[in-house]
Amino acid sequence: MTESRVIEFDASAYSLLAIQKACHRFTNKASFEVSPVVRDGASFVRVSLSLLAEKNESELTLLVQQLNNEVLDQQLREQVREQTAPVRNLILAYAFSRTGLIAPDGAPPAA
Repeated sequence: MTESRVIEFDASAYSLLAIQKACHRFTNKASFEVSPVVRDGASFVRVSLSLLAEKNESELTLLVQQLNNEVLDQQLREQVREQTAPVRNLILAYAFSRTGLIAPDGAPPAA
């Protein structure tokens, strides 16, 4: 019998995208079903995971721990991406402004 487990993440602390990215990281070890859940007015993201190969309980526990760490990592990456977006966009705008792809008046360059 393949080992499986259901875990839930607080949707106010972790985004659905961060959880999905974390699950994707471990698709070589397990299959995942991700679904939003509302219970008693609180939102959660439920993750049902099933190991792809016959493994023991300790290997399942290790995967759950790794998934928890990866969800945290993905959430932090998301927050850093949001916080640095204005600076990143400014750098990209400056870099592309120096390429000659766009004329200074905003019109495409003459061919």
